[in-house]
Amino acid sequence: MKKNKRVIILLSVLILGIGVSLAYFVGKTIFKGSGATTEGRTATINGSTLDISGNIEFSDNDIYPGHQTLSKVTATATGNNELIAYNLTWVGTNNLNTNLKYKVYVSEEEKEISLTCEKKKKVIKGAQQLNEVCTTTGELGEPISEGEIPKTTEEEQTIKITNTEFITAKEEGEKKYYYIIVEYPDNGNQSIDIGEGFNGRVYGEISNTKADINILGYFIKNEETGKYEEAKTMPGEGYKINTEASQCSNGAKASTNYEDNSINIKGLTIDGTSCYLYYDKIPTSEDTLASLGKTAMPGETDGFGTIDTAEHKDTLYTDSDDFGTTYYYRGKVNNNWVKFGKSGTQSGSGNDLYWRIIRINGDGTIRLIYAGEGSAATNDEGYTTSGTDALINKTTNVKYYGSYNHAEYVGFQFKTGSIHGHGTDTDVTKSNVLTVLDTWFKDNLADEFASGNGRIDPDAGFCNDRRNSTANTTAWGNETDNGGTGTTTTYYGAYLRLRPGGNNPSATYKSKPTFKCKDIDNDYFTYTGAAQKTTTDKKQTSGTKSLTYPVGLITADEVTFAGGLYNQNNTSYYLNNQSGYYWTMSPSYFDGGTAWVFSVYSYGAAGVDSTFGIRPVINLKADVTITGNGTIDTPYEIS
Repeated sequence: MKKNKRVIILLSVLILGIGVSLAYFVGKTIFKGSGATTEGRTATINGSTLDISGNIEFSDNDIYPGHQTLSKVTATATGNNELIAYNLTWVGTNNLNTNLKYKVYVSEEEKEISLTCEKKKKVIKGAQQLNEVCTTTGELGEPISEGEIPKTTEEEQTIKITNTEFITAKEEGEKKYYYIIVEYPDNGNQSIDIGEGFNGRVYGEISNTKADINILGYFIKNEETGKYEEAKTMPGEGYKINTEASQCSNGAKASTNYEDNSINIKGLTIDGTSCYLYYDKIPTSEDTLASLGKTAMPGETDGFGTIDTAEHKDTLYTDSDDFGTTYYYRGKVNNNWVKFGKSGTQSGSGNDLYWRIIRINGDGTIRLIYAGEGSAATNDEGYTTSGTDALINKTTNVKYYGSYNHAEYVGFQFKTGSIHGHGTDTDVTKSNVLTVLDTWFKDNLADEFASGNGRIDPDAGFCNDRRNSTANTTAWGNETDNGGTGTTTTYYGAYLRLRPGGNNPSATYKSKPTFKCKDIDNDYFTYTGAAQKTTTDKKQTSGTKSLTYPVGLITADEVTFAGGLYNQNNTSYYLNNQSGYYWTMSPSYFDGGTAWVFSVYSYGAAGVDSTFGIRPVINLKADVTITGNGTIDTPYEIS
């Protein structure tokens, strides 16, 4: 069955201009070759020439079923950037009662291709028959066309073996190489073809297809405003065509050829195609979110004793996590906004989703916390306002888990009777918050995650630190003292780091948050398909590999790094959420009757068993490229 061919037309950037229409050609010129030499003529069109030559004659004797023949045809166009349309045609006879099969391959570079056929004997129903087994060496790729050559009913038959091909005539000569395989298939019945044969030639034929293109205008994206502005000339190096934004008639699609900065237009086979071309700046390594760390400053090393309400508009701070140096935002910042994804993508449309960057992880991935959907109305300080135009910046309220009277219930995912949630699918229970996150991700980001874009990182995880002690001290317990299970009083890692004064912390104490996950094998929750990574201490881990989707929550430690502090008012840091409280995924303590997990109040961090909101956290890949400046008006957008 003949396959549809995707036609690519290369238009030189030297000749395109607003209102310019490329010439097209009508006529018929035949090129004939014999053996490995060319006997044909050369077509001359408007000062440009097209020459087709090569080993293009098929005339085989003493062949057996399975036989194949390989020919190479070279098309050479010389001239002044004129676009020539042509096709390849078989002309010949097939006296066999079996249809021949052909496949045509094309390459812009000459390849070393060879074909060998070996005659072999086989026995069918007691009779000995000969056939041929043929092997091709070299990379041909996928055929641009394929079909059959039936038995000839006239003196000769003519069959087009390609759709319309295009080549741009260049001064130094532009070449395309075609590799044609014709096969006499083995149909299991040799007797019907005894004494018959086939012969034929391949012609190059100038097409009467009118292939003209009219560029109506060029538009360049303004990096500051995010809007496209009309340009008087075609953008040069450093810019690429935005295929989705550009508009061409007749269903054609425009893109950039990066090798020579020319234009590719696919599908230019219909009369009178015109295009509006929209260009984006080609991102460099400095245009990635991960590159923002170049402005970072060292963070506090002697602990965090106060909230942070200061403005840090152009500064990130550094610390370490399990995979390297991490760069984090702190205090009152308004340049960590990201617009990424749309709500309700399962139905194909929705509001824009907004995020805040928490930090650049040690492996270069970027951790984002959900900031809402809809329009981005803010007050004078750059924070979300209330009202119908405000961002909806948390999901539905939910209890962390439905029950509260066991220590295991602090787990993001848990196995009853174990301090860890790492188990099989049949004995692990999801927390309520994880169930809500899965549904939210499926409804909003599952299509994005499953698509070829690959912008959400599947390997970065989320720490549910359940390292514990049975005393209100920093003396860590172990698996044998029952800490973290049943009704045993238990104090978890974040409690001991962030609330060192117990239930009555001194105003002068300093918490000591960390970005490291103490039990990375069991408490670092990762997607089921997560790859193994190497930590800074050379440990190989892939985390729990137990999440349905790569989504989690912020940790209490990350809240503290960001400027929050337990039991202290802070309405002026970027995690402030005026619409209510929301969960972290950091266990606090179990007091013998109730499991407590840290949450973020509108004024800081605390831990309660109650009904709070959820702000999903995801990680983007390290190499995502961006536009924008991170402000609420021009947020970073992912290319």
